[in-house]
Amino acid sequence: MNFKKISLILCVLFISASMFTIHSASADTTTNITFADVTKNHEAYEEINYLVNLGVIQGYFVNGKRVFAPNESVTREQVAKMVVVASGNKPLVVNKSSFSDVTAGTEMSGYIERAIQLGLFSTNTQGKFLPKKPITRDEMSYVLTKAFNLDTSEFENIDSPFSDVGITNPFVKYVNTIYYNGITNGTGDKYLPNNTVTRAHFSLFVARAKNEKYRLELPVKGTSVPDTKEVIGLVQVTTDGLNIRKTKDSSSEANIVGKVNKGGKLSVYQVEDNWLKVTYKGAYAYIYKDYAKFLDANGNELGTVQKEVTTKGAINLYVKATSSSKVISTIKGNVKLPVYNTVGGYYLTQVNGLPGYIVANSTTETEEQPNPNPNPTPTPPTASGDVLGRATVGNLNVRSEANTTSSVLFKLNKGDSVKVNEIKGYWANIEYNGKTGYVHKSFLKLLNQNGKPLQNRIIILDPGHGGKDPGTVMGSNSEKNITLKVSTLVKQKLENAGAKVYMTRTGDTYPTLQDRVDFTNANYGEIFVSVHVNSAANTSAQGTETYYAISTGDMYQEDIDLATFVNNQIVNNLNMKNRGVKEQQYYVIRNMIIPSILVELGFLTNDEDRNKMTNDQYVNLFADSIYNGILQYYKKQ
Repeated sequence: MNFKKISLILCVLFISASMFTIHSASADTTTNITFADVTKNHEAYEEINYLVNLGVIQGYFVNGKRVFAPNESVTREQVAKMVVVASGNKPLVVNKSSFSDVTAGTEMSGYIERAIQLGLFSTNTQGKFLPKKPITRDEMSYVLTKAFNLDTSEFENIDSPFSDVGITNPFVKYVNTIYYNGITNGTGDKYLPNNTVTRAHFSLFVARAKNEKYRLELPVKGTSVPDTKEVIGLVQVTTDGLNIRKTKDSSSEANIVGKVNKGGKLSVYQVEDNWLKVTYKGAYAYIYKDYAKFLDANGNELGTVQKEVTTKGAINLYVKATSSSKVISTIKGNVKLPVYNTVGGYYLTQVNGLPGYIVANSTTETEEQPNPNPNPTPTPPTASGDVLGRATVGNLNVRSEANTTSSVLFKLNKGDSVKVNEIKGYWANIEYNGKTGYVHKSFLKLLNQNGKPLQNRIIILDPGHGGKDPGTVMGSNSEKNITLKVSTLVKQKLENAGAKVYMTRTGDTYPTLQDRVDFTNANYGEIFVSVHVNSAANTSAQGTETYYAISTGDMYQEDIDLATFVNNQIVNNLNMKNRGVKEQQYYVIRNMIIPSILVELGFLTNDEDRNKMTNDQYVNLFADSIYNGILQYYKKQ
């Protein structure tokens, strides 16, 4: 008999054959059954035999050998039978099936009907049970929790310990429950909710749910599991690869306990300066608040403001649209608040950046003030002089003195142009519509008006790696040498154009990532360009790519401009494959408050790219391209 025929017979028997029941001699006697495909060193050997003795599973015969098929996916009908038996219940006999795809009177029909009666399955699809469909891991969490009456109350509305199970996942409390009860610990930091479950793994999980003897070491609970009643809001992450940190310390890579990608949702327990206190794997953790936006209690964006109301007196701001939910803060009387939505007798509003709900009848609608000129013609501010500054963020403070504690005289909008009278360190004395003051120059794009775009501009070049860290190495070629050679040439070209250029290293030394950030700040850098070389296991990978990070306010548009100009120059001048401009939270660029980029010239692991990066003529072209990209950035007004 050939392999295909054996597989067909095995499949048919696996789905439809009558199971062979094995009874133990007594409740205290264990009978180990020998399965041809489950050896004594199999991870589920003991648990499978435990379930055999309970009558939960029996296996079946193929060519005279008893098999279990441990690696086959367990189906919904098989799950129904296993959990009904394991939970001490019996099949339910019915004359008419509840499902169009299940025939009444069959063995599996009775177990499916009982499982549905007991509420062990969350849903069915258009009158079908889908008995042959493999069960997914998220569905499994629901079945096990319900079948063995596991208490979910402690794990509702808290973040999952798994990075791929968000707070809004409908199964999150069931996943949390089986995790904290020692039934499964996932794979690393992932639960893989949409993956199917093998027969062996489901046997492990059922045995653990049924008998504490088989459970995993329980995760620490109590103080390490934050009190869900203290949640004050829900945020959605706005960037990929956002670091989750143990403490509010962005300087240490060791402090990173995980990452979350764009679109991920986390519940928030507290806002602490620039940080949000969240939970990760059952413990408090922190994310930087600039990379997340608050949602309403149902996980939806706030939308547009519908109207404005004024508080009659002191009122509470609630997490949810009910007075029984947590109070976020108390708002004084006669305070004007935006209204985004009306939910029952509550308004969805926002106070100090935190969304919440207020009692609607505790407010009055704010009367709109008539606009004497409903369609004003905007008059752009004028500025003249040798150096102009363009505000790269909105709501930019103009202060009376060159420090962050002096009084704010007025504010600039994003795109406003100002005359720059003088620059000292990080402070620019500016003039705007006849008024003068001081602005932190990091939030101004400084534009020379003398026909020399780069003159006196302070540019930081960062040759990647160095010293004890060679970076990517291929034979006698190393990343640290290539980046230093290219950066040195760029420096010469920029200085010839009048720029003030500082390099984070000028020899074979190794400044740490934080050293590079500190060096930039100490030299009052205006833009930062980090030069690197790429590598990949696949030698066909090639091309140039340039990265930026989301930085303070909306300044990242400046990063995108700079990255695009440099990337396109390299691609066009050296005929490189264009891998594009991408967002990534690399340390040296995400910790800057000036336009900062990291360029990967090409792949040292690719023959074509390597030949260019190790050829002096092409090396000069790389340097020319970076120089021209920077020049193009400063020419853009």
